[in-house]
Amino acid sequence: MYRVIILLLAASLALANGHVHDLDAYFEEADTSSQERVVGGYDVPEDEYVPYQISMQFLTRNGQQRHFCGGSLIAPNRVLTAAHCVNGQNASRITVVAGIRDLNDSTGIRSQVQSYEMNANYQELVTSDIAILKIDPPFEMDGKRIDTIDVSGSELVPSDQEVLLTGWGSVFHFGTGPFAKYPTILQKLNYKTLSNDKCKETMTQLTATEICALERFGKGACNGDSGGPLVMHNGETLKQVGVVSYGTAFCASNSPDVYTRVSMFDSWIKERMA
Repeated sequence: MYRVIILLLAASLALANGHVHDLDAYFEEADTSSQERVVGGYDVPEDEYVPYQISMQFLTRNGQQRHFCGGSLIAPNRVLTAAHCVNGQNASRITVVAGIRDLNDSTGIRSQVQSYEMNANYQELVTSDIAILKIDPPFEMDGKRIDTIDVSGSELVPSDQEVLLTGWGSVFHFGTGPFAKYPTILQKLNYKTLSNDKCKETMTQLTATEICALERFGKGACNGDSGGPLVMHNGETLKQVGVVSYGTAFCASNSPDVYTRVSMFDSWIKERMA
């Protein structure tokens, strides 16, 4: 799960501010056959699931369902993801799949996106990169393969906090084009948050709505991880603190990964859970 995405996704989809991602063109050019493991991350074990993790999949022109972003299940009929994943997209062409660790697993449960709402303050590469999907049918929670993640609370996550990232993003430094290598097995990466002051030394446009995480060279998020969950331990349970937003075009290059800070949107999320 190499470096993150928005700069990455922006580059891969030839995106400029205000323009819509052409996912058909993106998938026609992408090579998603690689089985390589993420450098610095590791496969989710065969008998283990990340029950809140979902795969957002796009129905291409040739009728294939293709993974393009991650997300988290926050209610049986609600998914939290990044605004840049859905900006300008046709909801009827997007489904979400839960209960899988392998994208080739046909036993996953699929639900149709009915609509989505992006935060009104969203600006690509600037702020508020967060969205909620309404899906139908609702998922049935089983506590093992499919379950929700806690996103409640407005407490700020401190720096140097241990966090966990999961996703199916590119496993190579170059997250786009012919150099991209995508796993089918869900990847995990443990690393730590970084103070916003420190993060701003590199990511100069950083705002209070964002949080950063950083590991050494060769560890981080990448293309395809967008919208996915960054979580931390909260006592005996897990709590989602971030949504994969953006980074640099060279994945895991010792620059911070930038996440939307979930706690800044506590009221906004609660208002859309009914």
